[in-house]
Amino acid sequence: MQPKVSIIVPVYNSEKHLDECLESIVNQTLKEIEIICVDDGSEDSSYEKLTEWTKKDSRIKRFKIKHGGTGHAINTGVLLATGKYIGEVDADDFIDEKMYETLYSLAEEHNAEVVKSGYYSYFDKDKDIPCNLFKQNEAYAFKPIDLDYMNRFKVFGFQCSFWSAIYKTTFLKLNGIKWRETPGASFQDTSVIFKVNALVERMVWTGENFYHWRCSEPHTVTSKNYPFAVIGEYHEIERFLEERPRLALKLRYILSRMRFGTYYWNYFRLDGQDRERFCYEAAKDLKRDWDYQDIRYYGETDYTCMHTWMEAPFSFHSIFGEVAHGEDYSNTANGVNDTNK
Repeated sequence: MQPKVSIIVPVYNSEKHLDECLESIVNQTLKEIEIICVDDGSEDSSYEKLTEWTKKDSRIKRFKIKHGGTGHAINTGVLLATGKYIGEVDADDFIDEKMYETLYSLAEEHNAEVVKSGYYSYFDKDKDIPCNLFKQNEAYAFKPIDLDYMNRFKVFGFQCSFWSAIYKTTFLKLNGIKWRETPGASFQDTSVIFKVNALVERMVWTGENFYHWRCSEPHTVTSKNYPFAVIGEYHEIERFLEERPRLALKLRYILSRMRFGTYYWNYFRLDGQDRERFCYEAAKDLKRDWDYQDIRYYGETDYTCMHTWMEAPFSFHSIFGEVAHGEDYSNTANGVNDTNK
């Protein structure tokens, strides 16, 4: 019998939290699942743990591949998936037991290609912060590209949480939606989520939260190992829109605002020469975006900041270059919450 959901777990040196992650998946109230664990060349005991888990639950399949980054691991999982829908859980996170039953039921009820929930930013059991666009008892079915300009922006600008959703397998495969196979786990879901939102015909978004995104320990995405990875993701989105002029008419302005917010956040997570180099590289992209700006997506301060960075990156870096790493710039980086402040 075909699984209702194939759950992909990319694994890389994840021995610390892997048991908690898999425990939360095997205990799902939706039983008709397959669990595809793709070990991306781990150097710790992760693969041995996976081997033990396959003995406990026949729904778990484990594969070991040469280290190629999260994008390569997830693409491998998608190729191996046999379920009607695909989900993904990072090996250091965990999920609530009703997650996939709820998302699958909504997908079937609404004949949706994508069903997305909110998530929790998990720091510890006493600090598990819910993140969503809607109230918990709300659920909406829509086509993102057809929303009005502000709601469209809110959907596209929301956290790129590929893992808090399920996707119809045929939708991903027929549209050729793949993760970029770049090193590590830095930002690869940025272009994937943009493409999903742009191409999906019917999406359901529920206000319930199920996924616990572990934030108490450093993630690759927030490390400084890949200071320019995000630039490649936005270049990929540009390429995607250049090939689809009709979509570009509705989304090029949103892309520009999203890019500024993300680049701004990335600038302040870096230090020293990486921050300075990123400042000048990012200014080139912001300059190219100048013809695709919608002032309605900006607060006055943000618009001025973006213009300064674009026209005079030296001045921008002179003002902000020595700001201590760790300052809270989340409002501007988010883009959505800062709009029209």
